[in-house]
Amino acid sequence: MTDRGLPDAGTIEAVLASHEGSWAAGTRVLSVRDLSPGLGQAAVLGVSTAAPDGRPSRWIVKIPGGGHRSLLDSRDGRLDRREARFFRSGIPAALPRGLATPPDATVVRHDGRVWMVMRDIGAALHRPWTPAAATTAALRTALLYVPGASDPGLLDAPWLERDGHAAYTHHVPAGHDNLDALAHEPRLKALFTRRQIDALHTCLDAAAELNSRAATLPSTLVHGDLTPRNAGLDTDGALVLIDWEHVGVGPVGFDLGTFVSLYRVFGGHGELDEQALLEEYGRALSDLAGTELRHPAALGFATAHLTWGLHLRLGPGLTAVRQGFHSENPGELSAHLDDIRSGCLRALSWAPAAGVAARDGSGLRAT
Repeated sequence: MTDRGLPDAGTIEAVLASHEGSWAAGTRVLSVRDLSPGLGQAAVLGVSTAAPDGRPSRWIVKIPGGGHRSLLDSRDGRLDRREARFFRSGIPAALPRGLATPPDATVVRHDGRVWMVMRDIGAALHRPWTPAAATTAALRTALLYVPGASDPGLLDAPWLERDGHAAYTHHVPAGHDNLDALAHEPRLKALFTRRQIDALHTCLDAAAELNSRAATLPSTLVHGDLTPRNAGLDTDGALVLIDWEHVGVGPVGFDLGTFVSLYRVFGGHGELDEQALLEEYGRALSDLAGTELRHPAALGFATAHLTWGLHLRLGPGLTAVRQGFHSENPGELSAHLDDIRSGCLRALSWAPAAGVAARDGSGLRAT
């Protein structure tokens, strides 16, 4: 067993032996590595195996509910079970060419637990994200519209997340408190100007309005957590997506907004032209839908910046800094604060597109 009490090689072998899958009967487990990111509610294991004839293979084994708890504090009671339901559903098979999930994903029940076993696609996930690759991702993300348009009943499943854009609204009070505390903490007081702090308070106050408006936008199948860390491009240019815990139905543009908002913090290289990416996505989406959806896509895109983008940075993001996380690693702390500042200022730049105005009715400014 690992030091976190996670399954050892013998336990994983027993799981594989209990269920017929794409692995060969008699497969031996050679090693087990803990890959859990510390943010999700599932334990994630990297497993190396050998078939009876000696052929090696690499797998990912996920155990819902076996991960760390974190400051993200999701209030979604179905989060730890949703990905297994997704892989058992007809949605993966309905994804069009250009979108993919990890091959041979199999859900196994063994010893009273749910286990998800899938091929390790680390080669695709570890390819660097660049502006050119992000453009491809924007075009592929539009394809998530296809399953619901082809078979609307697929999106009626009760386990799909609804209103995922509101998933972290409960962090708004902490966001207000953290903004108010900046002036009293010497290392943080220069993070934002007074005008920027006022504008960020306004955007946090707009959460209910943003969520209500998002619910009226044209909907699509959404990955729900489409960040560069959860996505990769394979050798054929398909967008391969992992970690489907937040899969659901949401506004067009939201997945792309999440990707862009978290692009730099999750390893993206180079500066993105957000307007150009949104235009590529909106044009592809409109072609798929047979109707003009660029304006609703822009609203959904802006909503991602102003909900997840702000709620996570100003809530648990700033709380972590104030509680001393990263304090022993100045470089890590600097990168974390840079993401909070730059991510929040990008969100402010999208406030006018989302119809968020200052209390006096004037436009919000990121300067």
